[in-house]
Parts: sequence; C-alpha cells; structure tokens
Amino acid sequence: LSVGLIVLFAAGASYVLARRSGWWSKGLFYVFLIGIVVPGQLGLIPLYKTMVSSGTVGTIWPVILLHTGSCLAFSVFLITTFLRDVPLDYEEAAMIDGASPLRIFFRIVMPLLRPVLGTACILNGIATWNSFFVPLLYLAGTGLETVPVRLYGFVGLHSSQWEVIFAGLIITILPILAAFFFLQRSVMTGFAGGVKG
Repeated sequence: LSVGLIVLFAAGASYVLARRSGWWSKGLFYVFLIGIVVPGQLGLIPLYKTMVSSGTVGTIWPVILLHTGSCLAFSVFLITTFLRDVPLDYEEAAMIDGASPLRIFFRIVMPLLRPVLGTACILNGIATWNSFFVPLLYLAGTGLETVPVRLYGFVGLHSSQWEVIFAGLIITILPILAAFFFLQRSVMTGFAGGVKG
C-alpha cells in the first residue's frame, strides 16, 4: 500500500512540476530535494506523539503513512527528471482532441512513465520491505510486525537461533529478487532516464 501511494502521489506531483514553468514549480522541486537531504529522524518524537494522540499506534496506518512520506521526495525527484525528457506531442494531441487533464494524465502520461514507475516501485519496495525502525516503534508486540522485526525476535542476549534467522533471511530475500528480475529492464531504463535528466 505504501509503494502504491508513493507512486501515485509522486507521479501526480512530478507531472505538475515537470509541465509547469514558473518560479513556484522550481521552488517546489527544490523543496522536494531538501526532503531527500533532511533525515527523517528529526521528526520522530513529534510524529510518535501525534500517532499516540490519534490512537493509531499498534495499527498498520502509521507505518504506511511514514513510509509514504519518507520515500516521496526521492520518487518525485526521479519521476520529474524523467518526465522532463518526455516530449509534449502526445499530450498536446490529446488536448486538441478534447481530453481533460485528468484523462491525459492517466491515459497518456502514466503509460509513458512505465519505466521510471517500475524503478520507483522497486526502490521504494526494497526500502519499505527492509524497514526496521519504524515497524519496531509502531508495531512491536502487536502481532502485526514486519518480517525484519519478527526476525530480530530470534536474536537473544545469551543465545540466538541462527538457523532460523538465516532461513528467514533467505525467505525474505526471495520476493524482492523475484520482483527485481521481473522488472529489471524497466528499472535500468527508468533509473538511467531519471539520472540523465
């Protein structure tokens, strides 16, 4: 769910930032760049207090929201730089045919963004899948722990179940490897296009 929200919000924000020329567009793009540099741990205590007061600690929603917010800046940077190299011809033709901006975005722009969206899905999927601290903070002891947090439970002060840990590590690596091999071409194309921009 986090990866889907990241891709949807980042694609929408990137479309506006790449297609609008103005000082506010460049300014917002640099705000997103600052979001890449600033560590997320700076807002840890206020965010935790907010989640406690809203009563969502112990549910999956704080983890989804925090992963979405923390990965959004890099995804906007990647998709915006890719989209700046995509020509406007198809969008202008659809506009002449009377398509609405929303229809142009979903029917024309999103298919053109498929390579970079695959890259964003893989990179954000790996970051979300491997996340340890946020699920530990919000989900510990609830039965909703993620795989890294659950594997950490097999590490003890005096004894560790290494055979279970290594078997769990192999099992947790398999979905990410399968997704990477399935989307490998679009990942390389999208990442090269995003960096080139």
